[in-house]
Amino acid sequence: MNIENLTPEQKQALRQLLIEEDKATQQKRENDIMALKTMIDEMVTAKVPDLVSFGQKQTDIVNATFKDFEAIIQLKNELYGVKDGQASHTFTSRDGNGSICVGFNEIIAFDGTEGAGVKKIKEVIASLSSNDENREVLADLLNTFMKADKRGNLNPTRVAELVSKKETVRNPLFSEGVDIIVNAQFKTRSSMYVRGWQRIQGENGKEVKLTFSITAN
Repeated sequence: MNIENLTPEQKQALRQLLIEEDKATQQKRENDIMALKTMIDEMVTAKVPDLVSFGQKQTDIVNATFKDFEAIIQLKNELYGVKDGQASHTFTSRDGNGSICVGFNEIIAFDGTEGAGVKKIKEVIASLSSNDENREVLADLLNTFMKADKRGNLNPTRVAELVSKKETVRNPLFSEGVDIIVNAQFKTRSSMYVRGWQRIQGENGKEVKLTFSITAN
C-alpha cells in the first residue's frame, strides 16, 4: 500500500484504525496484567496454608531432635571433659549408614571497638610507599572489610585475611589494629538446624546417599 496514493478520507480511516489497534493492544495488556495478579492472589492463597504447616512441622522436627540429643550431648561432654560451647554436634552410626548434625546457625558481628583497629591499619597503609606491594593489597582488604552488608554488618570473612598479613607486613601498629578487630568480633546464635545423610541400597543394589537439611523457623 502506497500511503501517498490514499485520499484524505482513506488516510483518516487508516489513522483511526491504527488508534483502535493501539487501544486494543493496550487493553489486552491491562487485561493480561489483571489476570496475572488474580492468578498470583489465588496461588498464594492456596499455597500459604500448606507451606506454613510444613514450616511448622520442620520446626517441630528440629526442636524434637535437639531435645532427643540433649542427654547424649551432655553425656559426651562429661565423658570427654568438654565444656559445651560448640555451635554444632555431629553423630554418625558406627556402621557408617547414617549421620546427624544438630547445631545453630551463627552470625558474626562486631562490638563497635573495631573502628580503633581500622584507624590503626589506615595509618599503616598511609605510611607505606606508593610502590609497596602491600599498600594496594591492604587497602583492598580493608575497604572490603569495611563494606557493610544489607544489615549494616561488616565483612567478617576478610578478618582472617587481615590476620594472615601480619607476618608479611611485620608492623606492630598493623598487628595491634588487626588484634583489635579480631577481639571486637562476637558470635550470636540464630536459627537451629538438623542436617545429615543416610546410605541406602538403591536400584540394582547400588548404594545411594540421601541428604537432608532442616532449619527451624
